Amino acid sequence: MEEKTVRVLHVLGRLNMGGAESRIMDLYRNIDRSKVQFDFLVHTKAEGGDDSSEALLQRRAPEDYDSEVRSLGGRIYCLPRFTGTNLLEYKKACRAFFAAHHDFAAVEGHMTSMAGVYLPIAKKAGALVTIAHARSAGVDPGIRGLATKLFRRNLAARCDVCFSCSGAASLAVFGKEAVDAGRVIQVPNAIELSDFAFDPAARKRIRAEFGIPEHAILLGHVGRFDAMKNQAYIAKLCARVRREHPERPLYALFAGQGPLLEDVRAAFASAGMEKTAFFPGRCDRGRTRDFYQAFDLFVFPSLYEGLPGTMLEAQAAGLCCLMSDQITDEVRLTPGVQRLSLEDESAWTDAIGNLVIPDDAGRSARSRENRLALAGAGYDAAGAAKTLQDFYLACERSDIDVRNLRLSFKAADGAGGAGEAQ
Repeated sequence: MEEKTVRVLHVLGRLNMGGAESRIMDLYRNIDRSKVQFDFLVHTKAEGGDDSSEALLQRRAPEDYDSEVRSLGGRIYCLPRFTGTNLLEYKKACRAFFAAHHDFAAVEGHMTSMAGVYLPIAKKAGALVTIAHARSAGVDPGIRGLATKLFRRNLAARCDVCFSCSGAASLAVFGKEAVDAGRVIQVPNAIELSDFAFDPAARKRIRAEFGIPEHAILLGHVGRFDAMKNQAYIAKLCARVRREHPERPLYALFAGQGPLLEDVRAAFASAGMEKTAFFPGRCDRGRTRDFYQAFDLFVFPSLYEGLPGTMLEAQAAGLCCLMSDQITDEVRLTPGVQRLSLEDESAWTDAIGNLVIPDDAGRSARSRENRLALAGAGYDAAGAAKTLQDFYLACERSDIDVRNLRLSFKAADGAGGAGEAQ
């Protein structure tokens, strides 16, 4: 008798190359898709009239991962985006969707702001296990942030399983009571480590493309341009470095887009780097991977994060990293990562101005050592995929105790960065 393929529904805002989406796709590429398949429920703007999943999907513009998801066997569905004023309509759309689509071993909600709404509806409709997956340790400022906190209240009681990317995210989303009760399971934001092995040819190619001298310091950043990422702080640092270390040619390269892109670009122009700071916008996975090779230092001054996958990618590429002390120390997994106070600008500028750039052999050795360390800590996508695959299969068999669940994440033998890093 042929074994049934188990289907897991991931609920997201979009299927673009954000942090949550990229980490899920890393798992998806590594999971045994003959046993477990991923489907995706995303959100798009409602326009009135027919706002069924099928109609919304037809009107929605294609997003970054659409074609890859379909090529791997996944299905994409749509809900209308919650606007803050359409709660009744949103609940109605959720009920209609899950009434028609509920044959899932698990429904995993990565949008925890609304998970307390859609997960109970999915459970009532017949989904076997519901999971809320916390990926952020903060909220947006103002009314939006207050609304998020309100909707997250008692979330641990409104799902079967609580997943989290870090201790800080666990507390921020599920609360101390749920954490102390052992309800929250930390799932590593695992990546495909071997993809980020240092590549000197890519380094030379990218630096030549942007006209960056080999002896110059290239600061790198990958992320959406919004308030939480705090990229304008880097411009302020660069202005100080240029004053205090005029002998060090300084360049910056940012991958990503977002509402504050032009503000950040203007901040760098004010810092005297209009011609030496580059903003190529949204880039595909391969191009972003090449950027890491060209960087000399990864700078990440976020105001809050869950556990940023870009910090893991940078370490895998053998980069030294500077990150704010608002980011969980759990992401500091290799010796080259410094965690600095945003109030101590001199510590940041000293680290930049005194940076020692290794030669290609030294960078390759650091990349190899870092990937082994990341794999050993459970951040190898192949190993994490195997653990989660077993969990999802157990959901289908209904032979797990969701209130006393324990999962162990470790590198798969010969997989991801562990075997490839040799």
